[in-house]
Amino acid sequence: MLKAPWVLLIVDMQNDFVLPGTVLCVAGAQATIPAIAYAADWFRARGWPVVYVVREHVADGSDVERTRLGLFRRYPFLVPGTPGCEIVSGLEPRPGDLRIVKQRWSAFMHTELGWVLRRMGIERIAVSGTQIPNCLRVTLFDAVCHGYEAVLLTDASSAQTPAVARHNRDDLRQIGVECLSMHAFAVARDAEA
Repeated sequence: MLKAPWVLLIVDMQNDFVLPGTVLCVAGAQATIPAIAYAADWFRARGWPVVYVVREHVADGSDVERTRLGLFRRYPFLVPGTPGCEIVSGLEPRPGDLRIVKQRWSAFMHTELGWVLRRMGIERIAVSGTQIPNCLRVTLFDAVCHGYEAVLLTDASSAQTPAVARHNRDDLRQIGVECLSMHAFAVARDAEA
């Protein structure tokens, strides 16, 4: 495999997080589908990897974090084989895309993501998906801690409200994460070529 300079992470774009009326629905997630689809196609067109990071929990809830266990017991979510665990329509993975399963906020915590990225020679990560103050933010903090150059794709990421998104982007900038629209990211990468 050729060394790819960037990888796109698509985080938690699953029905239980995206579709209105679901217990974990993030209000802004559904609106980001076109921007994430554009980002994925843009990465694929360059031969750069696209990684779907998904959350899954066993049916008995034994791997759910303490803060969500009560909710899970009332409304089980993200159980493999259920519609809620599936990637939302419009963002279906393509042949060659990778899939990483997590049970916690960070895509790095207790997953093979770091190993896979090192194996591919990846040092720069673009993050998209939902939601910014939780899984995206923690994944980006961990990426910086592990020495990756990290970008949050602002129009391809979501939070419950624009204010929450704005405040978290400000926080991410303080640790060196660039926050760019997909268009600005594409222009910057083309300028590097």
